Amino acid sequence: MVKKIFSVWIFTALVCGAAFPQVNGLHQLNGFHSSLKLKAASFSLTKKADAPTYFYLAAIINPMLVIEDKKAFFGLTKEVSFGKFPYGRVAFEYSYIFRSYNTSHLRFSYNYDIILEAGNFVGFVATPGAGYFTDTKNNGWFLHGSLGAILPVSDHVAFSPYMRYRHTFIKDKTKSDINDVSLGVSFMFWY
Repeated sequence: MVKKIFSVWIFTALVCGAAFPQVNGLHQLNGFHSSLKLKAASFSLTKKADAPTYFYLAAIINPMLVIEDKKAFFGLTKEVSFGKFPYGRVAFEYSYIFRSYNTSHLRFSYNYDIILEAGNFVGFVATPGAGYFTDTKNNGWFLHGSLGAILPVSDHVAFSPYMRYRHTFIKDKTKSDINDVSLGVSFMFWY
């Protein structure tokens, strides 16, 4: 039941956020390059062309807890993504799971960043996403959601800690789905 509710929430956030970025009622960042102050404002459709291009780079390797076949495993993950605000971003993620089999997870995803609140020195962001998963023996698709903060450190760089939950649906019905939780820290660059 929880999986179905989470799936509907992610799908709704993706559809509503992508189709109605101006109407969703959440604050959006009005240009990341506004010095050390994040200013809250709604993007109009005419300003989207002037929105900054940005990418995330995980500054450190982030820890994750993977639950598969009713067993818990520790892993480390690294993600690189690229996008144009407020259209979203595409990401590539590699995870190493500490176990004797299927140790490597590869994921390709689309993520949509929704600025929940933007203040003078910090912004809060929710990010639903979906994508493709493979560990070379299994493949499937996944939905995830994360909550984080954006802490600017210069005109073109921000520090971004986050927490993410993800559910991966494996195509082979004889195999179990995968759940994971990760704590992450990334740097965000834009121009």
